[in-house]
Amino acid sequence: MSFSADLEGLLLKLSNPDPLAEDGRSRALRAATIDQYRRQIVRFASELVHSGIPATDIVSVETLFAPDILERGLRQMLSRTDHQITKTISETARLFRNLGKVTGQTVDVLQHLDKFARRLSTSPQRGMTRKNRERLRVLQDERAMLRLLRLPEQLFSHPPEGKANHFTVGLCKEDAIAIAILLVCPIRIKNLADIHLEQHIQRPGDGKAYLVLTEEDTKNGRPMEFELPVEVVRMIDRHVASRCPHMCPPGTPWLFPRRDGKGPLLSSQLADRIKKRVRTATGFTVNAHLFRHLAVMNWLDAHPGAYEVARRLLGHSEVSHTINMYSGLEVKSATRAFADLIETRKGRRP
Repeated sequence: MSFSADLEGLLLKLSNPDPLAEDGRSRALRAATIDQYRRQIVRFASELVHSGIPATDIVSVETLFAPDILERGLRQMLSRTDHQITKTISETARLFRNLGKVTGQTVDVLQHLDKFARRLSTSPQRGMTRKNRERLRVLQDERAMLRLLRLPEQLFSHPPEGKANHFTVGLCKEDAIAIAILLVCPIRIKNLADIHLEQHIQRPGDGKAYLVLTEEDTKNGRPMEFELPVEVVRMIDRHVASRCPHMCPPGTPWLFPRRDGKGPLLSSQLADRIKKRVRTATGFTVNAHLFRHLAVMNWLDAHPGAYEVARRLLGHSEVSHTINMYSGLEVKSATRAFADLIETRKGRRP
């Protein structure tokens, strides 16, 4: 059996676990997690080859769990970062520790896996990165925020001129719809790219439309539902009615389809387009994930301390995670409210 076949066998086991097995997981991993594991393990095997181990010697996944082999691969990864422990290195060590029990490693090997994971652990991130805070700070200006909020309608109604044709106009309208949805539904880019017009856009018949994500759709297994504004629904309907055959074949059920209509766009492709479109139109650096941060910033600015609603808006499992990520975003409105309180107190007579 080849290394690739052995790896796929392990991933199949993780995606279809035996609930009665003494070792291993009782719950199946999501497809996105399986894909991530595949990339991490293949990348690690590649690092071993770069360290000098012949590719022909890596005959199975089991080979990677040997303590000396695992240490060699991790050291190779560290050599690329001047021995700085990065998130990728930490996650790799943790992955092998977590897979140790699933693959039936001995107690001695499990102890080595745990040692590597502990030594290469990184402190959990507290709050947003400095880069994201700087990007949000630009949007705290009311004029900048209005430019972003009005961008979807502008792009949809007035696509860029010049070399525009049916296809490029369609791309612009797709991007407009994507940005419009992210502004009112701060979902992850994978969920956005995978929107199915029949499965995820529900129309109960009262004139309203909802974006509905099931437990299987979301990262943490929690269903989410957003009512779509009338303008967003109108944009979707107008685009879907006119996009064929320039964008995709008739009957394509995906909101953001591949051009052959056989599936949705890759989330990375849609994310790149959104970032480039916003940058070109406004000059702002806003990636797809920043819309989630932006949603919380707007909410906490209007409702300081209302983290429970922010948690539900983002679909977090625990409010503590939301507080850890976004504490401080409401400082602007909180300090403004406090200043107003002092002014009010100053105006009172004793």
